[in-house]
Amino acid sequence: TDFSFQQGGWGASLADMLVRKCDVLNRGFSGYNTRWAKIILPRLVRKGSGLDSPVAVTIFFGANDSALKDENPKQHVPLEEFVVNLRSMVQYLRSVDVPEGRLILITPPPLCEAAWAQECLQQGCKLNRLNSVVGEYARACLQVAQDCGAEALDLWTLMQE
Repeated sequence: TDFSFQQGGWGASLADMLVRKCDVLNRGFSGYNTRWAKIILPRLVRKGSGLDSPVAVTIFFGANDSALKDENPKQHVPLEEFVVNLRSMVQYLRSVDVPEGRLILITPPPLCEAAWAQECLQQGCKLNRLNSVVGEYARACLQVAQDCGAEALDLWTLMQE
């Protein structure tokens, strides 16, 4: 999320595309997982008074949650808790009047294990994520979206096609 609003990032591109139509605000926190995000969500998005109400909200988690428990216990969130946390965030956002069809869950992106293994090696740690595990979290994210009647963007699949 730190990089999304830098030049060429998806957040910057979206803001450019929507200039003079709406404000694009990034409320992401690099390194966060759903356990931490659901706690701070009420401070980030509140029920508005019309002009300051969000038109749409994206929920983009799973990359950190899916970290391997033994190698990265700080960021890891068990799959079942990940699902509960996503549902909780969706329910909260609905309670503050985020419009139907304007709540979009985004799956975690795929992991390039070779590149990540190099990064881990440089940091002096073992490989702490696997693309197959990220895929489990991506599928769970899609299921939550379907169950909750929210929109979904399947980055995990799209980026591998």
